[in-house]
Amino acid sequence: MTLYFEDLSIGDRHGAGEYTVTRDEIIAFAEQFDPQPFHTDEEAAKDSVFGELVASGLHTLCLSVRLFVKEFVNREDGLANMGGLGMDDLRWHAPVRPGETLRVEVEVAEKNPSESHDDRGYVEFERHVYTDDTEVMTVRSYNIVRRRSAVE
Repeated sequence: MTLYFEDLSIGDRHGAGEYTVTRDEIIAFAEQFDPQPFHTDEEAAKDSVFGELVASGLHTLCLSVRLFVKEFVNREDGLANMGGLGMDDLRWHAPVRPGETLRVEVEVAEKNPSESHDDRGYVEFERHVYTDDTEVMTVRSYNIVRRRSAVE
């Protein structure tokens, strides 16, 4: 069953899948988008504050978006998403290392019906990203969600 605006309640939490990050992916992403030595060179990373190779925070963010879309929005019973309006409060709490599995949870933080469009509402999601029991990243995203009345 598709999740419409009316189906979401503040405080609801939804799982949005898992993804294991590989060493090669970390390096390839960083070489293209964030070429800092602690993301691209295992030897150089030993002398960094991390002491080892770690994923770019941008890589972690992109993977969380992928899981949000594939495992929450686009699944058969997914969110009736009409688009995004932006993100705020991006925080990286801990580094992500090769071989770690990211787990994403999405929490409904706020929701408001549109005052000018009867077919939609605005939902603020807080996305939590974990490796095991460690929260490694949080971000707030703002989405336009279709109202059930728009399809009935």
